[in-house]
Amino acid sequence: MNALLETHPHLLPALEDAVRVYDGKTSRHSVRVGHLADLLGDAINLGFADRISLRWAGLLHDLGKISVSESILAKTGPLTPDEWREVQRHPAVGSDILRNVSPHLGPIADGVRAHHEWFDGSGYPDGLADEVIPLIGRIVAVVDVFDSLTHRRAYRDHHYSRGAALELLHEEAGSHFDPALVAAFTDLVTAGALGD
Repeated sequence: MNALLETHPHLLPALEDAVRVYDGKTSRHSVRVGHLADLLGDAINLGFADRISLRWAGLLHDLGKISVSESILAKTGPLTPDEWREVQRHPAVGSDILRNVSPHLGPIADGVRAHHEWFDGSGYPDGLADEVIPLIGRIVAVVDVFDSLTHRRAYRDHHYSRGAALELLHEEAGSHFDPALVAAFTDLVTAGALGD
């Protein structure tokens, strides 16, 4: 993958731009998720190449939302079953886009596809569980939800404090999230690594 990015340095930023043009709020969220994922990857001593893939998976985790109707993304009320099915397609769509660009983007595509898998196997799109879920996807899952909770969203008119968001992550450790990653992320937040 590094060779691909060296020969085509604008490739992934172009995909990031596609998300920004389609939905600026999703883009800002994705930038924060990429940063948080990188911090967590560093904290667990992920290797340099894996951290590059991780950061890009965080930045592009919602790439597949370009296939979701804008009216659904902006909806303030509950989604209908059909709308929810459309939203649930976005991890697979984003992963497919990346794989179609280049097979060298496989680790990023795997992380994007897996970021809504749950540690207990009840997530989507593949129902993976435990360590079968790619590590990059498990990391992005933790920081994606943390960032979503601590910022306003179209479907929620308030946001959680960092402490309340961490409590929710701990409540769902072992079911939604990898418990070891929740613990490592909590250490990062409490140590002040996220700043003010």
